[in-house]
Amino acid sequence: MIERVSALSARIASAASVDVLHVPYTYFPDAGGGTEVYVAGLVETLRPLGLCSAVAAPAKADAAYDHNGIPVFRFATDPRTDLDRAYGGPDPTTVRSFRALIAHLRPRIIHLHDPTAGLSSGVVDVAHEAGAKVLLTYHTPSVSCARGTMMWMGRAPCDGRLDQHRCTLCVLAQHGVPTPLRDAIARTPRAVGEGLARAGLTGGAFTALRLASLIGASHQRFANMTRELNRIVAPCHWVREILWRNGVPQEKIVLCRQGLSRHPEPQALPSASECDGPDVLRLGYFGRLDPAKGVDIVVDALRRVPKAPVRFDVYGIRHPGCHETYTARLERAATKDPRIALLSALPPEAVGEAMRRCDLVVVPSRCLETGPLVVLEAFAAGTPILGTRLGGVAELVSNRVDGLLVPPEDPGAWASAIAALAAAPERIAGLRAGIRPPRTMDDVAQDMAHLYRSLLADGGG
Repeated sequence: MIERVSALSARIASAASVDVLHVPYTYFPDAGGGTEVYVAGLVETLRPLGLCSAVAAPAKADAAYDHNGIPVFRFATDPRTDLDRAYGGPDPTTVRSFRALIAHLRPRIIHLHDPTAGLSSGVVDVAHEAGAKVLLTYHTPSVSCARGTMMWMGRAPCDGRLDQHRCTLCVLAQHGVPTPLRDAIARTPRAVGEGLARAGLTGGAFTALRLASLIGASHQRFANMTRELNRIVAPCHWVREILWRNGVPQEKIVLCRQGLSRHPEPQALPSASECDGPDVLRLGYFGRLDPAKGVDIVVDALRRVPKAPVRFDVYGIRHPGCHETYTARLERAATKDPRIALLSALPPEAVGEAMRRCDLVVVPSRCLETGPLVVLEAFAAGTPILGTRLGGVAELVSNRVDGLLVPPEDPGAWASAIAALAAAPERIAGLRAGIRPPRTMDDVAQDMAHLYRSLLADGGG
């Protein structure tokens, strides 16, 4: 039930003060991904530790409601598209709405989970104006990477060093700008881009000529924000290294890996052989339908091994208005190959059961993941991983022990791995035996509670 913001905030204030306000990009009941699942689990697990939390997220309009016992506030953002905000520029509507919300809740700590156009440096300024400590968890590469994947030219892991010219080249390549033009456009003086912005000129060549200026400004905002934040939480080693490379002091960075809120209990479920026959290799994907997540790589791999006895279930999260062309391409592929099923996303409580039905959970990301949470969920379900040898996936999965790792952006390698597993299903049992219990949200909450309390005890920050 939606209530007036002031009404629900007053109800919370009557029970307890808000110690920590968590601010993700979106929140349930809207479609969410690993970050939102993480935030929900963290809030629930902090409660027994004596820390009262609430969630605030951008939306079309101010609102407040209760979701599974968690107070949730939505603060208004400007729905109009804006090129500057697309590259991290502050949204005045967001700043005004967020300032009003903070005045009601008066949280002692504001924990940002990925800054976006709705969660910009302006939000950090508002938080400090209210006297709150502010920290950020770096959940996705888009925190600092203009391309959003931390993959140089989409092909190889980037070192993450922010360089206006280099980053502009990479984004221009992403948009298909021919090589001979990239360097010239990337060297466009910042004053030219700023002049085009003042004139309100966007689209086509104007946007390209503004790009270097936009990326330079976003780099400056990132540097300013990291100086203003009290702490930055890195969920994996590669994030910590990138923060170091960009001048974030070591003492400001906290390494805290993700953890699971719940460990599904084993249940008597139909095995893959009972569902599809004794010789069918059952693969499952759980996550967003987003090119960065690489579902198309597995689809392409299956096309290369048309006779392999495989079932590929894609439980895809769809965000309205996002990647619709990509999703349509996956749907067409599913109609042509009866081994592929494009299914609706599952509620969090049903994911473990579906994973247990799989022989392997696939994580074909073509970006550097910071978790990903899906690996931990698969391990909790006792299911090994077939994943990309990249970023957080490679940090969590031990190759040939609890999963198999293949090179990124290589459908041929995926096809070979899938065909080999389908021909030797006994290997799955060995990989299952190699799985160890994953880190839990109890572990994360203990680490976060210690961090929160140390920030509150340190008046200077």
